[in-house]
Amino acid sequence: MKKLVFLIAMLTLFFTTTSIADAHPGRLDSNGGHNCSEKSKAKGLCSGYHYHNGNGGNNAGSTSGGQSISTQTPKATIAPALTKVAVYLNNMKQNYTPGAYMKNGTTLVPMKAIFESLGATVAYDSATKKVTAIKDSKKIVIGVGNKTAYVDANGTTSTINLSHPAEIYHGTTMVPLRFVSQALGANVTFDEAALIVYISTK
Repeated sequence: MKKLVFLIAMLTLFFTTTSIADAHPGRLDSNGGHNCSEKSKAKGLCSGYHYHNGNGGNNAGSTSGGQSISTQTPKATIAPALTKVAVYLNNMKQNYTPGAYMKNGTTLVPMKAIFESLGATVAYDSATKKVTAIKDSKKIVIGVGNKTAYVDANGTTSTINLSHPAEIYHGTTMVPLRFVSQALGANVTFDEAALIVYISTK
């Protein structure tokens, strides 16, 4: 009886090993996978190119109907941290929402808040993504994502190259503080150690 059980176990192991070998004949390629043989396809053991046990290089994965299932976790994209900056206008601290921040060496502030603080009227054209500010006989035009701005004073237009373009942040258009302030006749100083910008219109 023991011999019969042993014989059945050995035959089962033999056929199982043969089936696996038939399903996965040949060597793996440099990607850790290979194509099924016609014999394996006929038995329904696989249907095409596949990987083994997740050892398939950059595209490794387990086999499911001959298709590779990725086991890699995609890398998260981390936004760069922004340096917060305090803004004082004529010695009064400004509470902007969102607050001013420094990016690539340029301090950016909310468009509407800074223009109105400096006594200008402001309009935003969502179709062209352009900001227009007017104060007295001076007009400023800045395009979101554009490093070129235009200043029209008494009918004469000047082209200004910005160190950083206007951008959208948390749904708000942010503009370069120094350019806007100086274009509207204000003086700007920056305390780098304290991260404070001082604007004076007097």
